Amino acid sequence: MNSGIDSQVGLNEAQRSLLAELGSTAEHRPTFPDGLAASLRSHLHEELAPIADALAPGTDLFIGKFLLGQVLQCEARHVHEHQRPFAWSIPTARGTVAHRAVELSVHWRTVPLAAELVDEALASLANNGTSLAEYLTHLNEKDRALLRSDAVNAAQGFLDGWPPLRSQPQWRPAVEVRSRYEMFSGAIVLGGKVDLSLGRPDGDRAGRVLIDLKSGRRRHSHVDDLRFYALIEMLRFGTPPRTIASYYLEESRLAVEQITQDVLWAAARRTVDAISRHAELIHDPATAERRPSAGCSWCPLLDGCEPGRAHIAESNEDDIDALG
Repeated sequence: MNSGIDSQVGLNEAQRSLLAELGSTAEHRPTFPDGLAASLRSHLHEELAPIADALAPGTDLFIGKFLLGQVLQCEARHVHEHQRPFAWSIPTARGTVAHRAVELSVHWRTVPLAAELVDEALASLANNGTSLAEYLTHLNEKDRALLRSDAVNAAQGFLDGWPPLRSQPQWRPAVEVRSRYEMFSGAIVLGGKVDLSLGRPDGDRAGRVLIDLKSGRRRHSHVDDLRFYALIEMLRFGTPPRTIASYYLEESRLAVEQITQDVLWAAARRTVDAISRHAELIHDPATAERRPSAGCSWCPLLDGCEPGRAHIAESNEDDIDALG
């Protein structure tokens, strides 16, 4: 992806800034040693082999960013969430609808309008036979209006902050890109879905950029999620992305990180730690620790969680002191 040759006529400041942050020339795209991918694969297989051997016959373990993030934050909440079925809500549906709208915008043949894209996204998602379709079908008018409003705002944030991707085919834009890496004949699977992929590798020279779209506040876990995606790409192809970035729709700003060997090894160690602890908690959930964080405010265990309530009270006192 080379921003130097792309016309910036008609772009606003946020769009020009984005081009400057993501653009690169061939000489600035890193290469990685031939044996790095093999070393990472060997590390994961060696560390996770005991867990794969302990799985019941026919059982597979799918590892995504959500599981990794939860088990390394509050273990008690992770156990609770793992034991109950997923339920859709306006906040969780908003991201899916907004992302589908962004996907449509990349391939829209006319100038896209956020409201039009969201309406098309809602229509397609309501008829795809999934649990989300069931949720959307039974949504009352008030909640549907709230969901549509939130999704339109998020989609508009993307349209305002990004150069039109439909006019940049050389970037090779791809949306909602799924990837997976299987180990131990599929007993353990690392998988994910990146919101937006730009560019491509050229042999051992990294060229791809992976981007997640975020509609909320910045969190360090967003960096960890993208590092996990970069690790999967390295394991699959032997060449990682050159850059990962979270794009915050409400800010029209990027948080960018360049991929290095250290970043990939950190992602591999984090993955092993999380899977190992997840396996332990499956067998002995009573050992789960309660770890307060910003997520305590909307945790379903809050009423009975003394550390969580204390953390929220302390945070509120800090806010009052700051105002004073």
